[in-house]
Amino acid sequence: MKKQKNWMRNLLQWAVLVAIAGFIFYGLTIGETPADVEAYCPFGGIQALGSYLVQGSLACSMSMLQIMIGVMLAIGVILFSKLFCGYLCPLGTVSEWLAKGGKKLKINHDIPTGSIADRILRIVKYALLFLIFYMTLSSSELFCKNFDPYYAVATGFKGELTAWMASISIALLFLGSIFVKMFWCKYICPLGALSNIFKFTLTFVGILILMWVLGLLGVSNAWVWGLAIACIVAYLWEVIYLRSRVFPLLTIVRDENSCNGCGVCVRKCPYSIDPRSLKQVRHIDCTLCGNCVSACPEGSLQIGGKHSLRWLPGILTIVLFGVALWLGNNWELPTIDEKWGNYEQVETMKTYEIEGLTSVKCFGSSKAFSAKMQKVPGIYGVKTFVNRHAVVISYDPAVTSPEKIDEAIFTPTRMKFADPAPGVDSLAVIRLGVEGLHDKMDMVYFGAILRNIDGICGFDAQYGCPVAVTLYTAPDAELPEKMLRDSIGVKEARMLVHGGGSRMIPVNYKLMSYEPVAERMARREFLDLMFESTKALSGSFKNNSEKYGDNSAYPKGVYEVECRGIEKPLMKRSFPYFRGFLSLKDGITRLDVALNEQEIPVLRITYVKSLWDDAKIWKDLLNAEVWTVKYTDGTLKDEEPKFIFKTEGHSI
Repeated sequence: MKKQKNWMRNLLQWAVLVAIAGFIFYGLTIGETPADVEAYCPFGGIQALGSYLVQGSLACSMSMLQIMIGVMLAIGVILFSKLFCGYLCPLGTVSEWLAKGGKKLKINHDIPTGSIADRILRIVKYALLFLIFYMTLSSSELFCKNFDPYYAVATGFKGELTAWMASISIALLFLGSIFVKMFWCKYICPLGALSNIFKFTLTFVGILILMWVLGLLGVSNAWVWGLAIACIVAYLWEVIYLRSRVFPLLTIVRDENSCNGCGVCVRKCPYSIDPRSLKQVRHIDCTLCGNCVSACPEGSLQIGGKHSLRWLPGILTIVLFGVALWLGNNWELPTIDEKWGNYEQVETMKTYEIEGLTSVKCFGSSKAFSAKMQKVPGIYGVKTFVNRHAVVISYDPAVTSPEKIDEAIFTPTRMKFADPAPGVDSLAVIRLGVEGLHDKMDMVYFGAILRNIDGICGFDAQYGCPVAVTLYTAPDAELPEKMLRDSIGVKEARMLVHGGGSRMIPVNYKLMSYEPVAERMARREFLDLMFESTKALSGSFKNNSEKYGDNSAYPKGVYEVECRGIEKPLMKRSFPYFRGFLSLKDGITRLDVALNEQEIPVLRITYVKSLWDDAKIWKDLLNAEVWTVKYTDGTLKDEEPKFIFKTEGHSI
């Protein structure tokens, strides 16, 4: 019988590697969204599911797509075999190819299966499996990212990894595979260990039942005991039997009558499994890759004992992956599901669902949203779904209502885009009603839309149904209702990204009302209104104020210095460092932010005259080489200045 090429497996392996290359080198996107290198990792998905079951939450690095790919991997292993390992895993493909390269160089060797070295080395992957799951389930973050070779390479070492761990893993993958056949897959890979646990299906189910019973009995951290037992038992079964007994259901079957014992199958098997003495290949390392089936000159080896099933493993791999993609994109677990207060005592609890809440985008922002809702009377629980930016809020209708909840979520916003042109002493005002503005991120995206409309100097948004938006425009600007309706009703907002470029954000805003106001707003009134949030940065320094205060024995002075750009978010975020630095300086009692008569933002530093003067403030405060800052835990830390002052100030 003529040998046949294993073309389906080769095609899938190359497709995966090409896709990864697209991630790395060409910024591959899925639809409108940049492809996530983590989203297709089944190992991360099973960790994410474990984290959800133990912690009741999903961290921002975990997704439903990951979980469903992990679930499909488990189903695939139990029913069919380690299909992911044999057909899709890039690390398995690289290991196999490196082994072939090492063999051509005559430096690759095979550790005999069942030898002492083989049995000792097989424990490593189970130890790693326990460590990874323990750390992940304890912290609700994917610990494997610290050293996963795939993640390190796919992100260009820019992900959430630990460089030395990742470097060691990559060295083990490449060097180990060159010198020892399938070294990574047999001895290091924690996903391989987990897949073997799934192969010992009855043992796996028994351990799940044990964990459930321990939980019912109130045993603390029952999952830790279950995880440890699973790793120990699976390792013992692997080194003692080297095969599974009942599962998987699909195996390679040998026809004893036609087999001539030539050994081609052994040479072609990536793991050097020898089927010649077996009726069914249930070896623990078998991935159902089909290399032995394709290589057999007599056609004695067949998938499920039938020639017609030869391509079934590859087809099943594609089907399982497709099902995982569909489920992952159409079904979602809540990122958090929290309840508080006397939840069970509320008899008429209702739920209120809001979609498009763009500030809810990860585990951290979900927790922040929950913390905010816990301060609202009548709300007793929150679920968040970050993929669709949705929340489900449980509330007592006797205390609150959807309208009050909307108001609690909404963030009033003022945003200035530009100063009025020189010589313009007043601005036109247009009042709008806009639907779809829920939270602070909506205001950011809405602001990005308005910023691109000529003539708008700024806007103010206050809660209402719909949201009340006031536009402040140049007096000669032409902003008819239709033009604003079309501009606001776009489906995407273009947002600039750090480092250059931009990205499109889906939005859903609708102009509901349009009302030009006859009365104009004075230029200075507009500037003061827009500057109000920046003025909120002002304040006194408690220790120095109590020490020197209004005591006439310590005459005060006020030093004024220009601080252009203080309205910008980056400088606002850095401002607490400067305040912290000043607060530690003896004799500095207060710092104010103001808009001077020339419409220039300034800082006004109140100081004790006997301790400070203009020259000393300019040199030791405004041009200090380091800012020593006291943190909330009481520690002092030297920080580099976050911004510089270019124009020397003076006392006023």
